[in-house]
Amino acid sequence: MLNGENDSQTTVQQAFLLQQRLTDVNHPDHTLITYPDLGHLFYPSSQWQTDIGPIQQNVLADIYSWLETHNGFTPMTISSSSFYTSNTTKIKN
Repeated sequence: MLNGENDSQTTVQQAFLLQQRLTDVNHPDHTLITYPDLGHLFYPSSQWQTDIGPIQQNVLADIYSWLETHNGFTPMTISSSSFYTSNTTKIKN
């Protein structure tokens, strides 16, 4: 599960509740990653306004990583300058 911490449509609190419920029912494979300062569309947004723009590279990298792990995708070579470091919270069960 991916959730922007400034998402006003699907709040990060809802994501934490879903993550907790999946843990409670012993779901075998789930991960929650939250992204500070990103809104519903994974673009920098304030808590009160969702801006539209390209999905941030770190979010795309996390999606790709999950797909690679779960679907046998072949790793793709991407230059390190394409990515930037961010403060994300990752909770894995």
